Amino acid sequence: MSGSSIKVGVVGCGAVAQYGHLPAILAEPGLELAAVCEVDPDRLAQVAASTGARPYRSLDELAAADLDALVITSPAPLHEEHITWAAGQGLPVLCEKPLTLDEAGSVRAIEAMEEAGRPLYVGFTYRFAPAALDIHRLIREGAIGEPRALRLIYLWDLHGAYADREQHTGVNERREGRIAEGGPMIDCGVHQLDLARWWLGGEPVPTSVVGISVEGRTVPDHIVAHLDVDGCQVMVEISIGYGHTAPRTLPSYSYEVIGSEGVLRYRREEREFVAIGRDGIRELAWSPEKSFDGMYAAFARALAGDPADSLPTGRDGLIATQLATAITQRAAR
Repeated sequence: MSGSSIKVGVVGCGAVAQYGHLPAILAEPGLELAAVCEVDPDRLAQVAASTGARPYRSLDELAAADLDALVITSPAPLHEEHITWAAGQGLPVLCEKPLTLDEAGSVRAIEAMEEAGRPLYVGFTYRFAPAALDIHRLIREGAIGEPRALRLIYLWDLHGAYADREQHTGVNERREGRIAEGGPMIDCGVHQLDLARWWLGGEPVPTSVVGISVEGRTVPDHIVAHLDVDGCQVMVEISIGYGHTAPRTLPSYSYEVIGSEGVLRYRREEREFVAIGRDGIRELAWSPEKSFDGMYAAFARALAGDPADSLPTGRDGLIATQLATAITQRAAR
């Protein structure tokens, strides 16, 4: 496979696919969006018309498409079925997180792809933000000495509690659906846990966990977890109840890597990214915290045969979800 001959199909054309995956595939010169598969006929027609991709209503129909790879952005309960189908078709896969809703299903999906001899990647888009790539590089270069502490904070409302935020009416079903997939650490915190593993090059071990129930749910909607990665202390704080009933809210997203010889600090709302060291404060190039475009550029390179070092694998996805699940269970207790 090379160049524009890399034909990609997408299964599941909901909100995340429409605002993230599909535009990024269309923008990547190394990929061709050849097919879209969706059970909702109106949505399928709309997406096919807007992208020019050939529409398919089922996996049985999609089997007739001439594809080189499959992107899975369907609801999480369907991921295992769709990954297993792709393995049977001999297609490389990039799958939205989480791989599946339980560990056993993820293991089966990973093993199916391994038996087929095809790569399975997970859509941890935060790795591909230029700022995240810079943090990875600067840590490797020793720009702040030895990392001693890492703080990753994401406080938000998960799209708000109400369908109409101004009038405080209706239930935001998109939000409820994502909460049903496991709560803030499983839905969102897996990105921060993956970054901690990738940046520090080790396996986080939880040392303490606190769960806060802002909304009175069984699963806490605000979690603070402390972890150890080979002596570096990591704190992940994540919330989905931060201003969830407000007509408008201001989320808070930041990274701090505190090293023996300096600090890297990233703040989304302030559009700040700096290195703080002996020579003072050095401005770095700020970017949004995630990048679908960067992920699909890496995916295209991997499909063309280049090294895929930055692409999170199915095993990476499994480990991050295992961690997030263990933290959530401790927080609930």
